[in-house]
Amino acid sequence: MTTHGFRRSPRPVKGWSRLAALALLLSCGGCGGGGGFGPDNLYISVETSTNSGGSVELGANRTIGRRLIEKFRTLNPDVAVHVSHFPVGELLPATRFRDSRGLGPDLIVSRVITALQLHQQGLSSDVSLKQEGLDRLQPRFLRSFRKGSRVFAVPFLAQPQVACYDRRRLKNPPRSLDELLALSARGLRVGLPLGVGEIYWTTTAQGAGQAVARLLDGPPQPTPTTLSAADREALERWIAWLHNASLQQNISFSDDPLDLVEQLQRGERDWISCTSLWIDGLRQRMGPHLGVSVLPGAAEAPATPITRLLVWSFGRHSSARQRQVAERFVAFSLNEVTQKQLMEVVPGNLPVNPNVLIPTRSSALMAALSSSLDHSLMFDLRDPDGAIARGMRLEAVLKKVVQGELLPAPALAQLLAPTP
Repeated sequence: MTTHGFRRSPRPVKGWSRLAALALLLSCGGCGGGGGFGPDNLYISVETSTNSGGSVELGANRTIGRRLIEKFRTLNPDVAVHVSHFPVGELLPATRFRDSRGLGPDLIVSRVITALQLHQQGLSSDVSLKQEGLDRLQPRFLRSFRKGSRVFAVPFLAQPQVACYDRRRLKNPPRSLDELLALSARGLRVGLPLGVGEIYWTTTAQGAGQAVARLLDGPPQPTPTTLSAADREALERWIAWLHNASLQQNISFSDDPLDLVEQLQRGERDWISCTSLWIDGLRQRMGPHLGVSVLPGAAEAPATPITRLLVWSFGRHSSARQRQVAERFVAFSLNEVTQKQLMEVVPGNLPVNPNVLIPTRSSALMAALSSSLDHSLMFDLRDPDGAIARGMRLEAVLKKVVQGELLPAPALAQLLAPTP
């Protein structure tokens, strides 16, 4: 299940965003070797998780990123790459504004849900992938973006969800939710997110994953009759589990995943649910004390998380020459060497190219990331705008549940009640 980001724009982050890092890596294309710009210009818009002015300490990543872009320019010496950064929630209106004046970008890298919105609003173009491009993509990643023989977005990198924990407090991570609760009862301090995309993995043990998926991508206005009796029972069972977890002394919830990351690094939490884009920052602060494992599921079933997938979209106003350059750039970003280097330079990113070997035997981190990705689901959204609205409504109800304002049964009734 690919994450579609059912959350509003998170607060500015200064030292953590891997998307911002990738944006800055790409921007080195305009500052690499050489003095002047050639005749070909490539304009890229990047959706980041931070304000465009937020500082990110890249260290060695900056050097490697510059090499990657310089390598592209070695193959294409007359191409200058220009990058604009837009925080989550701002890329869509900015693209709409520029598109209305015929100044849209050639390429856009974003979350899946943003790519879906760009497509549905006519702000991106479909493209035909050559066989070379198809060979560089796992079919499961591409399936959601096909339109006949064409695609409206091209997968770029995958960022799975995992558990991050403090090895000084926990030697063997839990494999099931029951085990997680048992450990919390013995003093393990657990942090859980409230965003739909981040908490979805807990539906596995309650059998509520399909019900949540139908709720998010169902009719514009859900009603008690929208979902089957089995779906409603599963939803109530899941909400009841979250309610019971909130009553545990050592379990806390946060609607901002960065809060959990900061609590873990300060030693205030021992185990958290975590998106892989935070791993590099945590490793810099916790060193060998950071442990990473798959998320706990049911006794006989691994958790089904949502993987954050980054994708390329093509703009509508490129000249034939610019489109050709954009296609070459995307193909370059998907080749085996580039994908391998991105996996190494920004820990937490996995390749979408099936020909890139992930070192699962030599790296426990890579093994956890790969296993999480293998058990994630791809989720096709028919109505991305509606899914965002319904996801925000679900999050609001869940927040009341974990704060003790709503019990599970009335919470489900409120969730399915007509919107005023």
